[in-house]
Amino acid sequence: MKTIITLLLVAITSTAFSSKYEETMKTNIDKLYELRTSGELQALANQFERIAQAESDQWLPGYYAAYCYIRSTFLDNMDADSKNEQLDKAQQIVDKLMKAYDSESEVHTLQALLYQMRITDMASGARYSRKAAAAIETAEDLNPANPRVYYLRGSNLYHTPKFFGGGAENARPELEKAAALFESQKSSDPLMPSWGPHHNKQLLDLCNKAE
Repeated sequence: MKTIITLLLVAITSTAFSSKYEETMKTNIDKLYELRTSGELQALANQFERIAQAESDQWLPGYYAAYCYIRSTFLDNMDADSKNEQLDKAQQIVDKLMKAYDSESEVHTLQALLYQMRITDMASGARYSRKAAAAIETAEDLNPANPRVYYLRGSNLYHTPKFFGGGAENARPELEKAAALFESQKSSDPLMPSWGPHHNKQLLDLCNKAE
């Protein structure tokens, strides 16, 4: 009887912790897309990092911490040094995720996004565009249904000169595939990554106007 009671208590406690984790994550993920300053996103990244420390067997808290640092560079007209500082913080987290969760497609798409954010001129474009393309290819091998694979590849192609194999015409099929997958996965797990559809639509509209 004592064994049964102990097992029941463990099960109830585990369920409570799981519920609390999911609730906290959902709240912070919702907040992520509402924040409008880099400082707020950096503070939220710290919250996700604390969750990652407490839930060491989960990859999503670290993933979102890194994404917050990356997303913070989109805002407040951040200068190059400040952007690189935030991207370096993101890279440190992604490096850890790569070691522990190398088979997770989303980790590789996050790395691809990070590489793309490093592109500031022709020299960095040549270096990081190749790195991003390799990360995207790995992400596709791991999960061909990941819409961020085709969104990021389309973005990479759109911003690559046509004489190097890029341009709107080559980007469009990738962005269209991403749009279809984003649409079909709207009701998936609320804790899983969902970023990309808005910018994907913007790029697709630009591709259509370029015809």
